[in-house]
Amino acid sequence: MSQTADHNTIDAEATVVEPSAPATPAPVLVSDVVRSDRLLLANDIVKNHVIAATGISLIPIPGVDLAAIMGIQVKMAHSLCKLYDVPFKEKLVRSLLTSLVSSAGAVLAMTGLASLAKAVPVLGSIAGAAGVSATSAAMTYATGKVLTKHFETGGTIDTFDPVQFKEMFKAKVKEGAEVVKSLKPDAAPASA
Repeated sequence: MSQTADHNTIDAEATVVEPSAPATPAPVLVSDVVRSDRLLLANDIVKNHVIAATGISLIPIPGVDLAAIMGIQVKMAHSLCKLYDVPFKEKLVRSLLTSLVSSAGAVLAMTGLASLAKAVPVLGSIAGAAGVSATSAAMTYATGKVLTKHFETGGTIDTFDPVQFKEMFKAKVKEGAEVVKSLKPDAAPASA
């Protein structure tokens, strides 16, 4: 291969030699592994609290179940804060979660009505329990996913803005309803 005197250009006859070995894959960074492990742990935290939220429907007293849902969501927020090393402030978390859940007005209203339906003997209790179970679990799922997203991007409780996550929360409530269906055990097979 010849070069001109000023060493700035290469003759057209120069050939490029392709390496015979495949390119080495990019190294996996420790921070990427930690992040993926942390995300898996966050998903487990959310799933466990969604399962707990489905059990809220067993509380027979209207209104008490709604307070219990808030308790489960606050506990989930606390667990996520610990996972992401974010300072936990219970009063602020309760306020932020109330604002976030209120942004999905129709879902919140449905949960409230389902809770009130428990006041009607027998059928109301059954219908109310089913309604509270489905909606509380879906809202817990959505809350967990929104908080996880916020913490994954470096957010804290102090920087959380429920308005910013309003649309994501609504979408995750719908997604959560499907997830809740998948958590329910399949019906037992009919015996022959």
